[in-house]
Amino acid sequence: MQEGSNRLRGVLQSLVSEGALSAEQSDLVTSRFLALDSSQSRKSIFAEIAAYLGGAFILIATILLAGDYWQDAPRYIRVGSLGILSILLAITAISLGNLSAMRLRLASVLFMGSAIAATGSIALTTEMDGAPWAPFSIGAAIALTAFIKYKHEILHIGAYGYLFIAGLMILGEITRNEPEVDSVYAIYWTILATIWLYLSWSKMVDQTLGYLISAATLFLSTQFLFLSDHRPISYFVAVIAVPSLAWIYLQDRRWPLLLGAVAITTFTMGEFVGATLGGSLGALLGLMAAGLTLITTSIVAIRKAQQL
Repeated sequence: MQEGSNRLRGVLQSLVSEGALSAEQSDLVTSRFLALDSSQSRKSIFAEIAAYLGGAFILIATILLAGDYWQDAPRYIRVGSLGILSILLAITAISLGNLSAMRLRLASVLFMGSAIAATGSIALTTEMDGAPWAPFSIGAAIALTAFIKYKHEILHIGAYGYLFIAGLMILGEITRNEPEVDSVYAIYWTILATIWLYLSWSKMVDQTLGYLISAATLFLSTQFLFLSDHRPISYFVAVIAVPSLAWIYLQDRRWPLLLGAVAITTFTMGEFVGATLGGSLGALLGLMAAGLTLITTSIVAIRKAQQL
């Protein structure tokens, strides 16, 4: 509709310049068209909300109706039902496509539903004697494939979440250790966050959301490593992550980068001092370090802006 509005303005301006229309008539036509455009947008929003509500009602009703029979049903029926549901959701999402923003959102939700249904279907076919890496790997493949094709925010979050969990499940199957025992889990989070940070900086994914996810994961990694008594690795990750986030922030002024650098600095400094000296000194020095990070980054950013 925005493209249609721009074309209409161009046609009306040419007609006014040719004398075929007056400026008042052109303004009247533009205002009427914009009012129609706004009305159509509201109808599209209401239609999308109705579709979500309808789907939610059907899902709730199905769960309540099948609840008494689901546990007693043979495994092949449960596996087949979820598998067919996953396929139908994927086909519907593909048929919707990305011709409009509303269709793209609906398709993204349906693709995530397909990934979740596929995860459940594969999970029912395997015995849960270890980490369920296969179901989450299949779900991650569906979500990631859909995200590569459509690149919507819903798929962005869903694909990253699936990769986050699937990696943990695969590592759990390999190491057979709990996450708090083995540092490899948090190291995987750090590697995943670093890859996503590069993809965001390269503009291959939405930058603000990608930076936010990456910074949050790096913060989570440092905290998990510290709390699981892998403190040297936690400090090492923080020492690498904070300058990296700050440097990228100076190149691309996105708020998640600065927020991530300040949060990691504050907590890591406080935890380091608290673990070595004890007392409340750690928290105070953590706040001081965060303040120094903010001031230093701001000064560098202001000087760089003045040089442009």
